[in-house]
Amino acid sequence: MRRQTRPILLATAIGLALSGCGESTSSSAGPGYNQGTPVVEPTTFDQKKLVANLTDNVFTPTFQQFADKASGQTAVIKAYCDLETAFDPTLQDDAAKTARDEALLAAQNSWKEAMVSWQHAELMIVGPLLADDKALRKDIYSWPDTNYCNVDQDVAYFAEGEINGVPYDISKRSDKRRGLDALEYLLFNSELDHSCSAAASGEILAQWNTLEDQQRRIMRCQYAVEVSTDLKATSERLMFEWAGEQGYAAKLKNAGESGSEFTTVTEAVNLISDALFYMTEELKDYKLATPLGLFANQCGTEVCPQAVESRFAEHSIENIQANIAAFEQIFLGQGTDSEDTTGFDDFLDEQDASQTKEVMLQGIADAKAATDALNGSLQQALDEDTAGVTNTHAKVKDVTDELKNDFIQKLALELPKTSAGDND
Repeated sequence: MRRQTRPILLATAIGLALSGCGESTSSSAGPGYNQGTPVVEPTTFDQKKLVANLTDNVFTPTFQQFADKASGQTAVIKAYCDLETAFDPTLQDDAAKTARDEALLAAQNSWKEAMVSWQHAELMIVGPLLADDKALRKDIYSWPDTNYCNVDQDVAYFAEGEINGVPYDISKRSDKRRGLDALEYLLFNSELDHSCSAAASGEILAQWNTLEDQQRRIMRCQYAVEVSTDLKATSERLMFEWAGEQGYAAKLKNAGESGSEFTTVTEAVNLISDALFYMTEELKDYKLATPLGLFANQCGTEVCPQAVESRFAEHSIENIQANIAAFEQIFLGQGTDSEDTTGFDDFLDEQDASQTKEVMLQGIADAKAATDALNGSLQQALDEDTAGVTNTHAKVKDVTDELKNDFIQKLALELPKTSAGDND
């Protein structure tokens, strides 16, 4: 089992072919494929229609919804920070404190809405979100590769307005200091001391823990405004690279046509199916198996509530629910306000694999039910209902096992490299 998050690339062709289904084959392969390896092209199913429906009615609305949520939260966070900056704790003004607290709650809720939207998009990491080692995706959300010490450092750098004499520019900073994960830390972490070790804090944080609480709250909220403004710009860049005239959505829909970077439509379908494997590594392994202690975590190999995904916001269960919902939406091709519901379920029916479809649909339903049965936060469930979290992991694994085996084989698709050797 590979423990690092890596880009999902198209794997070396495994040469699986369906018998008796009237397929034609092509000896030319597209990006990421082994040149010269035949690519199965079923003749009875309209793969182009599948790609078009998922692109136009599932992926694009999801990315647009996230961009809308990211854009809207900037004003909400600024409204909170304005009240935080004006708040004087020495005056004991209950009305001002209530207004400040309500504004903070509104900012936190805006983050939750944006996060749920993004957790749907996590099942759609293709094109611009996959390029350059997922650089754009990490600018939006770098988990599980987070570093909250880095966030604390940039709170202080931003307050100073410069780094070593160079004006502060968040767009030039590493992804661990930006995005939804940085915002979660800034908006939900009530511990005001920095998260760095003594060796890692550096000169910029040398006096941080001695500052007045209110000063630290103000500095954090001001940086939260900056992070949210950057996230808005990043979400707009995603929409431009995805839906622009020369965007990746058009490239997907033109797959197999003259001049396309995809020699066959199957290559585009395979790219989309690769994205579904988020369920295998990130969801099953990182979000569930790791805090359960099935893999090493910061507690060793024991149940570890602090190893969950959204530990400050206690939003991990909602994230998992959104992931499973997005997987189901792609599988069924159920877009927003669209009559077209061409999905992978239809592809399986056409390939005489309706039994595989039914097994996967039941698996999805069971995974949703197991997750919905968890009470409180995932941290609480790990403490009080370890069996329930273990059951959720098992039900998600049922889906991913089917995904890695019958789903791929019946549709003559290829495993992404990150899952090709995974027998878990």
